[in-house]
Amino acid sequence: MVSTMKTKLFVVFILIFTCSIINGSEKYKNEESERSALLSSLLNLDKEEYTYIDSKGEKQSDSLKAFKELEKIYIKNIKPDLPNNKLSAKRLKIIMFYSFYAHEKKSGAFQEYLASDLMPVFIDNTDEFLRILKQLPFLTVSNCNRLNASFGFEGKHAINKNKFLKKYEIYFKDNLDLNQYKACIDNFNAKPNR
Repeated sequence: MVSTMKTKLFVVFILIFTCSIINGSEKYKNEESERSALLSSLLNLDKEEYTYIDSKGEKQSDSLKAFKELEKIYIKNIKPDLPNNKLSAKRLKIIMFYSFYAHEKKSGAFQEYLASDLMPVFIDNTDEFLRILKQLPFLTVSNCNRLNASFGFEGKHAINKNKFLKKYEIYFKDNLDLNQYKACIDNFNAKPNR
């Protein structure tokens, strides 16, 4: 009886373990695919799935299909995955990378998304947001640019820029190195590009 019970528990354990590996590897494949789509777009690498054959039989880049894939990834990752509207460090990095992408590629659509979406993300995740900026300084200019762009965007936050800076400038100063701090604050003093 005990041996049968041990055997059943062992089989159940193996099934659960196998299912978790399958689910985990599927999740990993999806995340790899998402990262690949974003990086390919940033580096202008034409991925096969974002091309089509035109009427002359020539391969063409399908920028709309590529954009729709990036948009789907953005929408998935902008949603909080932790309690109290918090985002995991992984999701924050993805969203912050989208700021970099929008800045580098001059993507009007993502610049607008982030002008609307990034400020609440920053406010709900200030410490982790700044920790990531410190860790990945190449994200500083683009993310501070998008934070600044939120002031007055679609009539929102027009009056609150000074209040925001009064409250958060010390966070930037305490958590970023001097060059990052200056680069970030310079973005708040510049007219935002939309």
